[in-house]
This record gives sequence, C-alpha cells and structure tokens, in this order.
Amino acid sequence: MKDFFIQYIKPITALAVLAFMVWYFAGIVTYIIIATFLSLLGLPLVKRLNKIKIGKYNIPHGLSATLTLFTMIIIFGLFILIIVPLIIQQTNVIASINFDDLIAHYEEPMRRLNEFLIQYNVIGSGETIAQYLQSQLADLLNLTRFTNFFANLVSATGNVLMGTFIILFLTFYFLLDDQLLKNFILLLTPDDHIDNIERILHQSKSLLVRYFQGILLEIVIMMTLEAAGLLIFGIPNAVLIGFLGGLMNVIPYLGPIIGATIGVILASLSELSTGNYDHVFMAVITVIAVFAGANVVDNIILQPQIYSRRVRAHPVEVFLVIILGGKLAGIVGMILAIPTYTVIKVIAREFAQQMKLVKFLTRKM
Repeated sequence: MKDFFIQYIKPITALAVLAFMVWYFAGIVTYIIIATFLSLLGLPLVKRLNKIKIGKYNIPHGLSATLTLFTMIIIFGLFILIIVPLIIQQTNVIASINFDDLIAHYEEPMRRLNEFLIQYNVIGSGETIAQYLQSQLADLLNLTRFTNFFANLVSATGNVLMGTFIILFLTFYFLLDDQLLKNFILLLTPDDHIDNIERILHQSKSLLVRYFQGILLEIVIMMTLEAAGLLIFGIPNAVLIGFLGGLMNVIPYLGPIIGATIGVILASLSELSTGNYDHVFMAVITVIAVFAGANVVDNIILQPQIYSRRVRAHPVEVFLVIILGGKLAGIVGMILAIPTYTVIKVIAREFAQQMKLVKFLTRKM
C-alpha cells in the first residue's frame, strides 16, 4: 500500500497542487510563460552573437542579450508600423461608406429579408430591418458605452504598459541566464527528485522550443500565402487581411475560421466603400477560396509537422486536447492546450511510467 502511494498518489497530488498554484497565480504565470517563450526564440541569436569577435575579444554575454532583446523589440515595432496604418486606413474605409446608397441598392433584398424575419418573429411586424439595425447602431454608439469604453481603455493601457515592462524585464534576464528558471525550479525540488526534474525540464524545453518555432513558422507562412493570394486577385487591404488571418492560426483549428470571417468582413467593407456593390459577392468568394487553399497547405503540410512530429502526439490526441482546452479556458485554453499537455506528458512519463495509459500516450516520446 505504501509503495502504491509513493508511486501513484504522491505524484498525482503534487501535480494537483502545482495546477492549483498555476491557476491561483495565473497573472504572474502568464508573464513568466510569455517571457520564457520570447527567450527561447531569442537564445539562438544570443549564442550566435557570443561567437562574434571584435579584435581579440568576444562580444560580452550581457551585450549579446541586450542586442537580442532590442532586435526583438525592433521587429515587433516594425510590425506595428506596418499594420497600424493599414488598420487606420480600414477605419477610414468604413467611415466612407454611403449608407443611403447602400440601403437603396439593397432595398429589394432587404424587403424580402424583412418579410422573412417578421415571419419568424425575429423583429416586430411594424418594424423594418433598417429600423432594427439603426436602433442597434444607436445603442452601440451610446455615450455611456463610449465613456465606459474609454475608461476601460485607459485602465487597460496602464495594465498593458506594466505587463510589457514585466515581460521585457523577465525576458532580458532569461536571455542573460538561460538556466535561471531551471535553477529556481530545482531550488524548490526535493533532493530525491532532482534528477527527475532535470530530465523533465530538459525534454520539456526541447519539445517546446520545437513546437514554438513551428508555430511561428506556420504563422509567417500562412500570412504570406493568404496575403499573396489576395493580392493576386486584387482584394483591397490584402496585406491586413493576410496578417490577421495568419495571426489567427495561433488558435488551433478554430483560428482559420475566425481569420476567414474577419477577411470576408474587411473585404466586403472595402468594396462597399467604393460603391462596387455588385463586387461584394465575388470578393467574399475570393477570400474564402484563398483561405481555403492556404489551409489545405496548412492541414496537409504544416500542422502534421508541428502538432504530430514536433510534440510527438497523434492528430486525434491533439484534437481532443485542444477541444478540452477550449472547454476549460476558451480561446486561451486552446492556444495553451498543446504546450501544457506536452509538459504534463513528460512529467507523467517520469513519475508514473508504470501506468499503461502513460506508456501508451508517451510511446513516441
């Protein structure tokens, strides 16, 4: 009975306590996770810079870490400089839509839609779809809502600035000492489990680096494919749509649907702003076709490389884990499902390798 407790109950209890601590300190853990992710991406550059010689001397390690952090900040800043003007342009596009002409052009379809909605009690019998949309828009633009929005925006900006500072601070020190987090974890580890935890940290780091690099590569490729495809077919704001569509691929399975939906909306608004009402349908079909084609490449080539080979898990296993993550924590849960599951599998194999289920799930690791 004692051996059973030591072999199974004790490690499971430890995992439960660890999971509770991660949940309770979710904010701090999130900063550490983001900083760890950025440092893992930046460490190869740090190592390359360390090998560069100026005269007889190598670049100091502290300078290499600083240059790497600034490089990452500059890359992110360039993305902002490219994307923000496109977003502002899209805002101006929406503002330039002539709603009177739009309503007049779609008067007959709207009349039919109005009859359909009245028939199924979506709107009242004395109300039109135009009046319904107008009331919803008025409610959306309510002054109180705007006041609360800007108050929340100011509050959120403060939190974002503080969060950014914390992440940059942690990232710098993780780049400066890539063993810092590992040493801290080992410091909290009982002596009789030091070897186990070292193996867990080593293999988890290896698998997560491969996974995160794969995800980053997938996002860049999807951005390129979608933006290029939309540019070829002359869709307005192709770069912005491609950027947002590719970025959504960070959300497994659901991301491409969200990205395509955003793309359809932006393309439709661009056509409506120029008065090309008859082109809207073709723009929608084109966006859907480009996203569908890009996602065929993603599903056949990219995702098997990332989800199956890099984290060494079966596609069905990956799918179920992502669904469970979404059920527990929504979009964030879906994003974190695979890396979290990967770490749990490594821990389970180390401490509960006698269990048949653990043997089956970790057979490829």
